[in-house]
This record gives sequence, C-alpha cells and structure tokens, in this order.
Amino acid sequence: MSASFCDVIIAKAQQVIATGRDPLVIFDLDGTLYDNRPRTLRILSEYAHQEAERYPELLEAAQAIRTSDVDYLIADTLANVGYTDAEAIAGLFEYWKGCFFTDEYVEIDLPIPGAASFVNRLSAQGVVPVYLTGRDAPNMLKGTIACLHRDGFPIGTIDTRIVLKDRFERADDEYKEAVIANLKRSGEVIAAFDNEPGLCNLFHSAFPDASVCLLDTSCGPGAPTLDEGIASAPDFMTLL
Repeated sequence: MSASFCDVIIAKAQQVIATGRDPLVIFDLDGTLYDNRPRTLRILSEYAHQEAERYPELLEAAQAIRTSDVDYLIADTLANVGYTDAEAIAGLFEYWKGCFFTDEYVEIDLPIPGAASFVNRLSAQGVVPVYLTGRDAPNMLKGTIACLHRDGFPIGTIDTRIVLKDRFERADDEYKEAVIANLKRSGEVIAAFDNEPGLCNLFHSAFPDASVCLLDTSCGPGAPTLDEGIASAPDFMTLL
C-alpha cells in the first residue's frame, strides 16, 4: 500500500527532527483549512434582508443561494442564481467589504473536511503547524484564534505558530514572500498547503524539497497554472 500524503510528511518530519531543527508545515486558512463561503452567504443574506424594500428581487435571489453557489466574487455568486442588478450588487459589495474582514464574521467559517484531523495528526508527530494567512492582525486575530480553538486545531502552544499581516493594506504575495525569509531561518519547511495556485508555486520555488499541495476549493480570478510537481486535493479527507 502506498503511503498517504500525511505519511510522507511525517517521514520527512522525523528526518528533520533528527537534525535538531523544527519541521514546519505551512497552512493557509481561507479556502485551505477553512470554508469561508458561509461567511459570504451570511453577509449577503443580511444585506438582502436590510434592503428588501429597495431590492426585493435581491432578497429572493439571496434566499435561493446555496453554499455551493457562492463564488469568489459577489457578482459571480449572484449570477449563479440569475441576479445581475448592478446597483444592488455595488451596494452589497461595499457592505461585504465592511463585514468580511472582521473578527465577528470570521467565526462563521467552517473547517474544511478532515482539516483538523490532518493538522493534529502531524502535530502529534512533532510537526510545527504554521498558520500563515492573508488576514490582518488588527481586525481578525481574535476571531481567527477563536475559530482554530473552537474547531480543535492545535493552537497557542510553543510548538505552533500563527502569522497574520500587520496591516490590511499589505499585498498578500509581498507579505508571504517576506514571511518565507523568516521561516527559512527558524526551521525547515517540509510541506505547504494553499488554495491559490500562485502561492503554491511560490512555496514550491522557495522550498523545492517540500511537499506542496493545492486545496482545490476556490481561488482568485486569473490564477496562474499550477507548476509541475505540486499535488492537488479537494479537501484533507483524501490526504489522511
């Protein structure tokens, strides 16, 4: 029987531990460890109810949207149920921006199937989980930690790390490139998981010996092609 993706990482971790260094595994949060579609759906529903007198058809559309209809962009999400009113969508987008990147709403997220079990299995074998996210600390640290704790992820101990942006405006790619330099000094990255092909390519280039995996959930428009040698999975159930 061939080894699972998880078993491969554990074997790498044991080799690194024998050298006295920390084996680090990078986990993105949104779209990787967490499904943030319920967050968007809640915000959309709130706005549609608040503006029901102005946009009754938006409320009707919101009530028809299922989690599986939620796309990366608000306009695409509504187009999935046939709603295209530009004025209403513009107002919804502004409301979404004011809610989505906050502690309060991030706690609506749900873990990707198998994610907590996967991270805990690695952690039990000496792997140091590095939660590396594009969320910003001023607005989302409290909610992020609450979710990880609530859902049973290892968090808050000496053998875990959590890294958020210092400010909302900082570009994700530039921020994660800066973090990579720090990680190279503080341990050995043996694996990385992200839902953005561009970031998977970045990790693959920065850590050529690491096992890199794309969580094939959702990604931003115009994403690049995934580089050769990077695995892909729909969730963590298939990787255990």
